[in-house]
Amino acid sequence: MTLKPDFHIHTGELLAEELDHCRLLIEVNARSFSYVLIQLKGMRPLVVKYFQLDPAKERPLAEILAEIIQEDPLLNSFHAETFLVYNFPESNLVPERFFRMDLNKPLTDLVYGDLKKDLILSEKIPWWELHNVYRIPTDVHILLQRQFAGGRYWHFYSLQLKSYKMFTVKEEGEFLKVIFYGDKMVVLVFRDGQLQLAQTFPYHDAKDASYHLLNCCQQLHLDQDKLNLEASGMLERQSALYEELLKYFLQVSFEGIGDNILVTDELKEYPLHYFSSLLKMAVCV
Repeated sequence: MTLKPDFHIHTGELLAEELDHCRLLIEVNARSFSYVLIQLKGMRPLVVKYFQLDPAKERPLAEILAEIIQEDPLLNSFHAETFLVYNFPESNLVPERFFRMDLNKPLTDLVYGDLKKDLILSEKIPWWELHNVYRIPTDVHILLQRQFAGGRYWHFYSLQLKSYKMFTVKEEGEFLKVIFYGDKMVVLVFRDGQLQLAQTFPYHDAKDASYHLLNCCQQLHLDQDKLNLEASGMLERQSALYEELLKYFLQVSFEGIGDNILVTDELKEYPLHYFSSLLKMAVCV
């Protein structure tokens, strides 16, 4: 049975000559798979696709991803510029002066345990004096590297930090960026342009989400009445989760995509904050 996407936005039939002037960015995590095909001239999104996943022991994530790729004509035929973004929570941001390749595995095992024997990668985050050391499923990486042989890979946190430098004009005060998924949220906290926190929190309902955000405020001594909370991802304006945010935070906004990206008529039919982080990553890689 073919897995159907939750969202499939496209501008029409793609011409072969168009694809040579496009960039493909894929984001994968344990519960979702999404990609954007963006035309480099004018940064025009041609395709946005989003799948909600439900991996199980008898059907691992890599097997589900292999099926999606096999059934998708674009993913099977695309050979131009490709970026793979891994959004898995086992990540440590290490100041550049303390970074050493030989410490990547001991650091990851110390923080997240040594039961997993998955792949540990690291990268320097552009415009930040930080290295991201992270662990991802080995079979997923092998699958994607085989399918997209020339693809370059990043961790989600790294590109979110790069995107912050590129798209966020104001770097003053306290800023809380939250990207919502069906079962988790990625939280980034900045104070006067300096990173305070980058972490993933699972949640089951609106109260779970508000608890984690309020705990972040308490632990980091943030003033929830004055900070700016910018939300994106799978968050409905008419939802218990959004109402919960408004209970505790006075300045809540939805993330836009800026002037760097052309908003097509097809994209306008959806709330732009659904795909803002994905689109911005496709521009700033």
